[in-house]
Amino acid sequence: MNQRSYLSIGDVLTLLRSEFPDVTISKIRFLESQGLVSPQRSPSGYRKFYEEDVERLRYVLLQQRENFLPLKVIRDRLNDGEALGAEGDATEEAKDAVEEATVLAEVPIAAVPAVVPRSEPRRETSVADVLAALQEAPVVSGAPPVRRPDPRPEPEPRVAPPAPPADVLTAEELSEQTGLTLAEIASLEEYGILRSTRIAGLACFSPHEVAIARAAQAFCAHGVEPRHLRTFRTSVDREMDLYEQLMAPLLHQRNPEARLRAADSVEAMADAGRTLRTAMMTAAVDRLLGR
Repeated sequence: MNQRSYLSIGDVLTLLRSEFPDVTISKIRFLESQGLVSPQRSPSGYRKFYEEDVERLRYVLLQQRENFLPLKVIRDRLNDGEALGAEGDATEEAKDAVEEATVLAEVPIAAVPAVVPRSEPRRETSVADVLAALQEAPVVSGAPPVRRPDPRPEPEPRVAPPAPPADVLTAEELSEQTGLTLAEIASLEEYGILRSTRIAGLACFSPHEVAIARAAQAFCAHGVEPRHLRTFRTSVDREMDLYEQLMAPLLHQRNPEARLRAADSVEAMADAGRTLRTAMMTAAVDRLLGR
C-alpha cells in the first residue's frame, strides 16, 4: 500500500469530487495557474498536494459556488496580496492527462489518504468582497433579468390607529370620573386590583373596571392604600378557581348545550357567593361592633 504523505492531482480530484462534482484536473491546473494553490513537485515533475493545498482548493471552490467571489478576491484573502507565479508546460500537462485517465478508472476512495482540515481561521466576507462578487458573477444563459429595487420607493400611507371604544375609559378619564389620582390608578394596577387593556397604545378600562375603581376609591378616601386591597383580588381569584374546577368537565366539551349549562351554573354560584359574602360580612361587622 502506498504510504506517501502527499496526494497526487488525481487523488485530490477523487477527494473533492464528492463535494464538488464539476471539478476536473483542468480546473485544478487553472486554479494553480491563477496563484490559488502552489503544490510542490516531485523529482520527476509530478505535483505533490498536502493538506494545506487541499484545504485551499476546497475553500476556493466553496467561495466560487456559494458566494460567487472572483478569483482575485479569493487569492488576496488566501495569500494576503502575495501573487503566486504560474506554472505548467506541455510536458506537465501530458503527465496530468495520464493521471486524470487513471482516476476515471474507478480508483477506490479508501486508498486516498484522509486529509485533516487545517485549524487556521477563515476570514469573514466583507462588504467589498460581496460588491466585487456581484460585479464579476457569471451570467447564466436564459436567466431572467435581475430587477433592481426602486431607489426611491413611495412611502406607505399612514393608517391612523383605531380609536378606543366608546364604553371604555383612559386612565385620565377614569381619574376624572372616580376621583382617583393617576398614581393611585397605577398602584391599583400594580397590585392587580385594576386590569387595563391596551388599545392603540393607551391603557383603557372597561365598565367593570370602572366599577372596581369607584369601590377602591371609597377605601382610599378612608386612608386604605391600594396594596391593602390585594386580599380582595386574592379572594375573587380563589373563588373563580373553585368554579373552574367544578365546571371543567362541561367547559371542555364541544357540545354548545354543555357550555350553556356551565354558564348557568357559574352565574348561579356567583350569585350565591355574593349573598354568602354579604351575610358573612354583616355578621362579622356586628361582632366587631359588639351588636
